[in-house]
Amino acid sequence: MSVRNGVVLFLALSTLIFLIGCGGSSSPTPQPPPSGGFTNSNLSGTYVMAISGTDFSNPIAGSNLSAFAIVGTITANNANLTGTVDVNDPPLALAINPTTPPPFVEAGLAMTGSYNVTSDGRGTGEITFTFGGQTETFRLDFVLTQPGHGFIIRFDGPSTNGNAGGTGSGTIDAQGSASQSALQSLTFSLTGTDSTGFSLGTIGGFSLDSSGNVTSGTEDFNDGGSPTTDVPLTVPGSSLALTSGGTTGTATFASALGTFDFDVWVIDSTHMKLIETDSSGFVLSGDVFTQGSSVPSGNLAYTVGGFDSSGAPFVAGGLLTNTSGSLNGIEDYNDSGTGAFGVPVAGSCTLSAGRCAITFSGFTNGGGSLQQIQYAAYPFSTSSGTAGLQLLEVDDLRGLTVGTVYAQTATSFATPQGYGLNLSGVDLIAGVEVDDIAEFTAQNTSGGVGPLTGIIDINDAGPEKPQALAAATYTPDSPADGRGIIKANNPLSLEYYMVDSSTAIFIEVDSTQLAVGTFQLQNASTAVPAAAQPAAAMLRQATRAHAALRKRK
Repeated sequence: MSVRNGVVLFLALSTLIFLIGCGGSSSPTPQPPPSGGFTNSNLSGTYVMAISGTDFSNPIAGSNLSAFAIVGTITANNANLTGTVDVNDPPLALAINPTTPPPFVEAGLAMTGSYNVTSDGRGTGEITFTFGGQTETFRLDFVLTQPGHGFIIRFDGPSTNGNAGGTGSGTIDAQGSASQSALQSLTFSLTGTDSTGFSLGTIGGFSLDSSGNVTSGTEDFNDGGSPTTDVPLTVPGSSLALTSGGTTGTATFASALGTFDFDVWVIDSTHMKLIETDSSGFVLSGDVFTQGSSVPSGNLAYTVGGFDSSGAPFVAGGLLTNTSGSLNGIEDYNDSGTGAFGVPVAGSCTLSAGRCAITFSGFTNGGGSLQQIQYAAYPFSTSSGTAGLQLLEVDDLRGLTVGTVYAQTATSFATPQGYGLNLSGVDLIAGVEVDDIAEFTAQNTSGGVGPLTGIIDINDAGPEKPQALAAATYTPDSPADGRGIIKANNPLSLEYYMVDSSTAIFIEVDSTQLAVGTFQLQNASTAVPAAAQPAAAMLRQATRAHAALRKRK
């Protein structure tokens, strides 16, 4: 299979942020959320776990190989974990044997482990499996938002448990099942790296027959800033077929640019996780959703993340209004530590065969200049009622950003309540991936400004001790439009955008770190419907120049 160019990718599944600078103060006393205390019993049953990010293992000098992904099922029972996982980890394979490495991907690995949940919903654990003939242990840190959902990060340091360690973000979701007949029109978003460690993003949409064969569909690629758009999926040759139990399956996405093979892990009939399992050395993972039939109208919230036209880390977010396909709103952005707020943007989205191409005027992605940023967009919907668009940048400006637009159904979050948070981003000083888990309580407002209290766990290229949010406050826009800012003295600045009454997405707008993320309402006793989150990918440019896009064989 041929190489795709790009950028070293810092992946993260699911989102949230409270990127505070590093540091290791002593651990404060956890504060349980007002909705009730959590215990180990709140993590009980079988879950789909998905994490992607950066592995520190690669011993090859000058190599860009750093990405890993792990997806599978974990069964939690009284602080013990068992399950089956797929691991796609080229740097770990090279660390085991640089000369003759074992396969980069090993599927169906038996896994055991343990966990502990504290009263505020945060938890720690570890999983152990055999990869390349060697026993490996990944340490974990997570926060539950309800019994069936949580955010999770890999929490290994460079020398933890004798392994090289790593960092990454993801989700845990109660596993359900689906019938093949329920899967008719689907859309996917995948991010990762190619066989030389350069970044790749791809999204697409397709229709299936009753046997899981793709009958029509298209796919868009951005390989390190070099896009290829609206590529037909090969028919026959592409498929997504479930096993007889409806909890797992396999998928193949074939096109003129190559063939990608995946394992499928089912959350429900509208949401699945994918991980690449072929022998190419590519590391792709992400989400599949039911394909929407229209672009949500009315108020929308969005975030995107990746790198700008010069290769610098970049995040943006804002609010839009869709009126008959015409998109108007604002952009807030952080371009490698500098940015702006409330920049007017406009575009349009008219669906054709389940896809639209959006050209934004006024949108910036590099150097602060206003450019004609273009996105391929595929609508999606979920069983929780979430609707939106999956986005991939496809212009010729050499940038690569991925993101999501959501229909906005609320303009404020409830107080006093507890919230779980996860983020993935870039430490601009150290040039490394950062992944955080947090739990916080939003208190009632006073004059429109409210205090936040809570704890954040940070992996900034090595685990940090939990630390308290210092002098944290949130300030909604006035009049309320679902947008606001969260600040703490750590330092921390988050610009957030409400999706529904339980969920917000955000970007970090600090001068020394940037990130994308989300936070969700906690409830220890009842499942609280919240917006289903596609995998959020945070990309960072590699140190070498882009190569020409070449067909994957």
